[in-house]
Amino acid sequence: MLWVTCLVLLAAAPQAAPVKTAPAQQKKAEVFKPFTGKVVANKVRIRVKPDVESHIIRQMAKNELLLVVGESNDFYAVEPMKGSKAYVFRSYVLDGIVEANKVNVRLEPHPDAPIIGQLKAGDKVEEKPCALNHKWLEIPAPKGTVFYVAKEYVTLAGGPDFLATMEKRKSQLEELLSSAYLNAETECKKSYEQMNPEPVFDQFQTVLRNFADFPEAALQAKEGLALLKETFLNKKIAYLESKAELTSHVKEELIARHQAEKKELLIEGTTKVDPELWTKRALKKEGSNTTWDVIEEALYVSWTAFHSGKRAEDFYLEEKANATTLSGTLERYTYEVVDKPGDYILRKNGVPIAYLYSTQVDLKKYEGQSISVTAAPRPNHNFAFPAYFVFTAQ
Repeated sequence: MLWVTCLVLLAAAPQAAPVKTAPAQQKKAEVFKPFTGKVVANKVRIRVKPDVESHIIRQMAKNELLLVVGESNDFYAVEPMKGSKAYVFRSYVLDGIVEANKVNVRLEPHPDAPIIGQLKAGDKVEEKPCALNHKWLEIPAPKGTVFYVAKEYVTLAGGPDFLATMEKRKSQLEELLSSAYLNAETECKKSYEQMNPEPVFDQFQTVLRNFADFPEAALQAKEGLALLKETFLNKKIAYLESKAELTSHVKEELIARHQAEKKELLIEGTTKVDPELWTKRALKKEGSNTTWDVIEEALYVSWTAFHSGKRAEDFYLEEKANATTLSGTLERYTYEVVDKPGDYILRKNGVPIAYLYSTQVDLKKYEGQSISVTAAPRPNHNFAFPAYFVFTAQ
């Protein structure tokens, strides 16, 4: 009966509660998913270890990208940045093969520099003599090397492949920008007649259009484009100044040709003309000076040397795009001098600021008035103030 009693007691005894497994023990720890991180501040420190007292490798600028491959407390582990260098003592490497085990790889070429990894016998390395210390070899950071950055300074920019994509685009950008500057320099050394800046304009515009997410490069492209345009414009003005110094015989021929074209295009006393031809813009207004028609024609002809098939209307559209706005009081320039730069002077606060002329606007009706004009630069023949061709006046 003893065994029966034992069975009864066991049945009556309270059962122990089942042991609950902690969530971390119930499932395998989640694997960290690498991503491309973007630095959100300037002078963000990259360290050898996840510790604020650790050696600083370098500082990152705002918007630079990093490949984040892990984390440790308040730090992200990141792969070495492009161009990172590491160093190993020369005696341990022979013909690119490591000759010993546990060879320390250091951040700088001296024995007190921080260790960032180790190599084992038989490992192959791409090495070259260190320029600073010939006892050391410069090598890429070993596979698996990571550095650390505080999490608060990094935000998600994209997947792990985003960094490689952006580095490829950056390489293309640097090549394009370098080529554009080299070609711009070459063009700027040429004479105006030899210059062909359009392809270089297109290169700079491509940078601005396709690489706006690289603001520093976009700024460089804007500066390069502005410099090339300014040089081209200055050379064009100098060229036109020389062209404007025509002999009286040549001027007479140009004026006679202009008048003949005008006569052919006048239809039953109207001023309707063929828009494909230069004379649409060059038709002489009553009482105007044909010298300005000659100069404008020379401008257009020289422009067509670099813009084959373009019309005078296209020429003036480009001129208007680069026009400037001037304001002041208009008065007639009454001095009869050789190569005067305009029929009118624009004064601001009583001081002359520009010479003006136009074959499109009748400036006579604005004499003595305060006006605002849109105008493009023209040769001033070394007079005291700049000269402009007026498109609009109000």
